[in-house]
Amino acid sequence: MVSNSGLISPHTIDDRVESLSCPREAAELLLELETLKRKIDASIAKIVATVDRNIWFSDDGHLTASTWVRGIINVTVAESKRIGKVADLAQRYPAIVEREANGTLGVAQITRLAGLHANRRVTDRLRDFIDMLVGYAESLPYDDFNTVATRWEQLADADGAHRDHAEVHEGRDFRVSTAGTATYVDGRFGNAQGALIAEVFERFVQAELQKDVSLRDALGDLPTMLPRTTKQRRADAAYAIFAAAARQFPAAPEPLVSIMIDQATYERTLAALEKGERLPSLVQPGDNLLDKRCETTGGVHLDPVDVVGASLVGRVRRVVMNAAGVPIDMSRRARVFTGPGRAAVLVRRRRCIWPGCNLLSCELDHRVPWVEGGATDVANGDPLCRRHNRTKVRGFLTRYDECTRTTYVIRPDGHPMVPV
Repeated sequence: MVSNSGLISPHTIDDRVESLSCPREAAELLLELETLKRKIDASIAKIVATVDRNIWFSDDGHLTASTWVRGIINVTVAESKRIGKVADLAQRYPAIVEREANGTLGVAQITRLAGLHANRRVTDRLRDFIDMLVGYAESLPYDDFNTVATRWEQLADADGAHRDHAEVHEGRDFRVSTAGTATYVDGRFGNAQGALIAEVFERFVQAELQKDVSLRDALGDLPTMLPRTTKQRRADAAYAIFAAAARQFPAAPEPLVSIMIDQATYERTLAALEKGERLPSLVQPGDNLLDKRCETTGGVHLDPVDVVGASLVGRVRRVVMNAAGVPIDMSRRARVFTGPGRAAVLVRRRRCIWPGCNLLSCELDHRVPWVEGGATDVANGDPLCRRHNRTKVRGFLTRYDECTRTTYVIRPDGHPMVPV
């Protein structure tokens, strides 16, 4: 069924798809196909790298290897540029693309690394961190790796990122316009303002969802039968915000934005501001990128200059992390849901930890069950959405990896739910 190279034979794919008889077979086949896709993507990158290196694209009158790709395989401009970036990465770091070919790096991960390499403001610094970033790409779920990559990119070129943030803030805009029977709302903010807006909006969205759930339960409807769609609840939440402001009483929920910044980033930024100097690179070789933070607990990346400035006027809630990345102290403003303990767990990870699930509306789960002696504390807590919290009691376990700061789910048969 599998060729000597370890890859699936194209002639057997259709037969195997038609003969699937259980979830395990489907998962195994999907993993084999994903491995094949990674090898193909790596091979395409090597081909384009060769064409670019030898300027073969000019034979057909093309100016770049990317336009040559579009002419050969008829893909979108975005896809041809992606292939071109991966090809550039293959020329500079051939061993990394070989890891994609061997199946340890996914297409999304290699694309993100290629994007870092293509950012000319950090290209030179990348060589000092590339091995660390590849390690994260191979060991972390993609969303977590992307977060680390974004942190590094903004810290490695802190001054350039600051100028980007400042430019967006300078160009901020918000407008409400009516056309015919519809009213449109459009806005653009910097992340410093956007973090508060997003936090308040999410609270109102959750309030609208709770209204729908309560009504559904009162009527005895099926779990999936909610009176409004997700889009409608978002729209009604936005209206509720304006309505609350118009009424002034009862007041809208008190906004609360928690901002996390690591000590080194804070001190380096503060020192530069005190001296009136440009921001230096805020990440150094040897830094553990899992410990580097300058963002809200919701994952919105912020300009360190804005964060330091806010802290000086007392608008930032303190979040202290221990060496394992676990919040151990939060200031007295930590009044979220049921208290500081819940808030502290959600600082580490805000979304459901179940593989493939990114729901924000979560309950707190004891990683080691309470009935088995598991403590009700930050180090033993993970967010799980209601569905997966119920699923876990059917024999699933969760285990925390101190190295990657990630919680993994283990099936009842002992196999971990870890993506390829």
